[in-house]
Amino acid sequence: MKIRIDQKLLAEAARRAHRRLPNNPLQPILSGLLLDTDGDSLTLSGFDFETSTRATLAADVLETGHALVSGRLLADIAAAMPAGPVDVVADDNELTLTAPGTTFTLPVMDRRDYPALPEAPEPAGTVDGALLAAAVVHAAQASMPDKEAAGKLEGFRGVHVAADGDHLTVSASDRYRIVRHRIPWTPSGDAGELLVPAADLAATCKQLAGGQVRVAFTGDLTVAALANDTLTVTSRTIATPFPEIDDFFPDPAAATGWARADAGELLEAVKRAALVNDKEEQAITLSFEHDHVTVRGGNDGSKGASRVDAETADLDGFTAAYRPGFLSSLLTPIDGRMQAWFTTPNKPVLIHPVDDNDTATDTYRAVCMPVRIN
Repeated sequence: MKIRIDQKLLAEAARRAHRRLPNNPLQPILSGLLLDTDGDSLTLSGFDFETSTRATLAADVLETGHALVSGRLLADIAAAMPAGPVDVVADDNELTLTAPGTTFTLPVMDRRDYPALPEAPEPAGTVDGALLAAAVVHAAQASMPDKEAAGKLEGFRGVHVAADGDHLTVSASDRYRIVRHRIPWTPSGDAGELLVPAADLAATCKQLAGGQVRVAFTGDLTVAALANDTLTVTSRTIATPFPEIDDFFPDPAAATGWARADAGELLEAVKRAALVNDKEEQAITLSFEHDHVTVRGGNDGSKGASRVDAETADLDGFTAAYRPGFLSSLLTPIDGRMQAWFTTPNKPVLIHPVDDNDTATDTYRAVCMPVRIN
């Protein structure tokens, strides 16, 4: 193999591909990145039996070929090379990277021992990468930790993405919180869904955040794929179906009352109240009157309270308690005003953003379970 390639392109591609490789793989060969040439491009691939990455970039291919080298070393060396063209030459024994005044040589691994990468399913449509990343990264925070998601709860450790007409729904829950984002989507194939471990999907979507992202649902396969023009990532999906959470969204028509307030102001009040709590899981309380909500935290010693202007209906004297970290995480995506629907202090609250006309939007909704007040 003999190619000439821009240093910045190689460094970025190696960094992105290497980032998903395991630090201490059970099989040392899985720490490698596979370099393959095809016409006028170079593809860098990595695989750990759960996630595969393929970064494709333009290159002057003088001789086609392939090489398997340490992903960590290649990423570090490519980043350290001087800016400009880099010559990459490989044979059966070593790979050499050369730029004016700089040369690095790496031993190559035996490609015959490297596992076959999974084939990506056909894409079912495209979505804005930045919108997808924002929704998935936020939803991942509300997923259940892997150590808790065992047996019938395994589906809670993933983020669920499903096509719904011209929108994608992105959902997650840890049974104490539920989040659901709805983002525009351009379908080009059959509707479908995927359920991928939350941390893996969040990392993938952050890598693909620029430009349009093609999404391939699992279908009859056990892998899903997301790709842009330069990077393709396949992920093994969670075998357990995503839990049916639709019935856990409270019905606004059955609510006792509602409150509207600026989400940012309420978020800051929740954070301030939590400063005097003894423990992270200690609850803060929200107490409502006709034109404001008071957010309180603390205990018999340190105490704190903040008053936030709010429009309320049928909530005078209503008080409910929530874990501040949970409530804060659900308020964070809302830019502007929000509306919360309450039933009783011991039943979940439904949270929506609202537009300038105080009408609930369908872009996001969340549920937070309360903490029982003694």
